[in-house]
Amino acid sequence: MTAVWRAIELILLIGLVISHWAPDPARINSLILFIPIFAGRAVVLRRLITRTPIDYYLAALIALCVLNIAIAPYTWGMWSVSRVVMGVGIVWVIGDWGRTPGALRALLVGTAGFAALVGVVALLTSQYTIKSSLLQGIIDALPRLRDLPLVGAGFNVNEIGGALCLLAPAAAALALTDRVRVPGLTRALAWAALITLTAALLLGQSRMAIIGALIGGVVAIFLVMRAGVRRQVALAGLVAIAVLEMVLALNLLVPSGLAVQSVERDVGSQIGRTNIWRAGIEVLRDYPLTGVGINQFRTRAVRARYPVEGYETAILPHAHNLVLQIGADLGLPGIALYVGWSAAWIGLLWRAWRMGDGVVRTIAAGLGAAWAAHMIFNLADAITLFDRWIWLYWLLIGLGVAAARRVIVRTM
Repeated sequence: MTAVWRAIELILLIGLVISHWAPDPARINSLILFIPIFAGRAVVLRRLITRTPIDYYLAALIALCVLNIAIAPYTWGMWSVSRVVMGVGIVWVIGDWGRTPGALRALLVGTAGFAALVGVVALLTSQYTIKSSLLQGIIDALPRLRDLPLVGAGFNVNEIGGALCLLAPAAAALALTDRVRVPGLTRALAWAALITLTAALLLGQSRMAIIGALIGGVVAIFLVMRAGVRRQVALAGLVAIAVLEMVLALNLLVPSGLAVQSVERDVGSQIGRTNIWRAGIEVLRDYPLTGVGINQFRTRAVRARYPVEGYETAILPHAHNLVLQIGADLGLPGIALYVGWSAAWIGLLWRAWRMGDGVVRTIAAGLGAAWAAHMIFNLADAITLFDRWIWLYWLLIGLGVAAARRVIVRTM
């Protein structure tokens, strides 16, 4: 009965994620799916969640978002909170799956398979730019997918780059580990994910995503591989990728005219980010307790008050720094909660690493590496708390809670 119920939960969670993909105010109605989820858990599992220190921060996050709707200077209404509620629900449901070894194994297989799928989708749908000019021959040889459900016209390389760098180090941990035996299907899917995610990162040339993935890869290799020839080969592979990225980023092999355009674009991007950060700091200075409101940094009204050169008419999706963006959304209380739940989650990973079995330690290592990559990416870009890809972040947070299941004993 438990296995059947897990399958039902998974179907309902997928429905929630799909309904929250588009910026449609009606998506808030899909939160009603949590009613059968938690009612069923109470009946079938005789518990609602596995309690952890992260719960208090997540519950406070929902409360803060609801309060923000009432007191922030700008708002789109209660529907803008729904992605946060969805994310917290994902953590509570997925985190409890770790209590059943079979469910955790299924979760690993599913996550590795989905990561491979994201890599393929990124390869075939990314909106490649001049940054990828040296790789244009490879890009032209790939089939292009357009106007598919949930894909539309494709993805901005920086937007999907945040998802790629979050998944790649976790996939690397499962694919490369020599400290524990990973089931064949899981390892095969992890290798498929690692290859496709790496290829998509290199073709897309989201620089912060690549830097984050490389650093996360180093963390994963040292945590999951024993010292020896295999680790040296893995590190050599990372060095080779880093050298290739330097060649691409510095425009060393492109024609001089195109190189000038690329340099001008990079300089403009750096100046633009500096101006965006300045605007984010000004927002936080003026509204330290509330920010300007949930997801309002992008709106014309806010841009008129905090102008950023070059974005007078263009869309400015976020502050290009996650901490600044959270501050613009929710003020200093939001930043404090983010630091709190991040620290609590890292503490859970540390407990899983110290006290778990081999597979749990590998999961904890991969998630720690993914978090490192995510933080590097978020220094100059962001998957915000209200972005359509944010559910992936919450999924990995939930997987970390699940990995710590052996040391979490209290339930409610």
